[in-house]
Amino acid sequence: MKRIIVPIDFSSFSENAFLTALKLAEKTKSKVTCINVVSTLLDWKFLSKEQKAHHQDILDLETEAKEKMKEFLAGHRMHAVTVEADVEIGVPRQVILDAADSMKADLIVIGAYGKDYQEGKVLGSNLQFILRNANCPVLAVKQVMSGNDLRKVVFASLFNESSKPAFAKIKQILKNFKSSVHFLMVNTPSNFVDSITAESTMHAYAKGNEDLVIHHHVFNYPETENGIVEFAKSRKMGFIAIASGNRKGSAYYQVGVTDTVLFKTDLPVLSVKID
Repeated sequence: MKRIIVPIDFSSFSENAFLTALKLAEKTKSKVTCINVVSTLLDWKFLSKEQKAHHQDILDLETEAKEKMKEFLAGHRMHAVTVEADVEIGVPRQVILDAADSMKADLIVIGAYGKDYQEGKVLGSNLQFILRNANCPVLAVKQVMSGNDLRKVVFASLFNESSKPAFAKIKQILKNFKSSVHFLMVNTPSNFVDSITAESTMHAYAKGNEDLVIHHHVFNYPETENGIVEFAKSRKMGFIAIASGNRKGSAYYQVGVTDTVLFKTDLPVLSVKID
């Protein structure tokens, strides 16, 4: 890992994401880039200097955000981690994705909620968009991850060929974290697989990944999402990893599974999209 991007909106959740990113960067010797976005629907980067001058309200917000970013970073110890900061103007979710692509980010660490969070509220639209469209893995957090949290990860999947490229994207991250990986197949009444077939499927999936410590689990539960959450809780997992996609009817988890798991658990969720 070389680059971690952290969206900052100065909420407690984005601060927790930043503190988590610092821990990960220190462990993996990565750089951290903090990005705050002043929201506007204008095509700001295509406006001339003269045109931008007609939007003094946006320029004032940019100046204010830069000051807040300085204060935010000054309030935290960076240790040996290189931290860069940037304030952009545009549509937040698109700016973040564009930055991740242009910087070839290895990971986005993002707060599960934004500054307008209300208890019991569903995940924000920006986070949902980023989970669905980021070309790199996304780690969504509610609380600050500890070093112990990195030790055990549950990877929930149907373990078919179509999800292998997605798992390959997070493999190096898991190696850097030195995580023991717990493959999980949730058996539901509507999608039942006998234990012998499930074990054989996971064993075949693990081939070529002998450099990871991998354990296999079949967990019976009425619903997939709650099964993932309950397994992680009962086995004291540090975080949850899910590969999901947007194509309905495909033989892998839909991205809505990731949304639901993240909503139902306080554990960090590492998401990677299936192309």
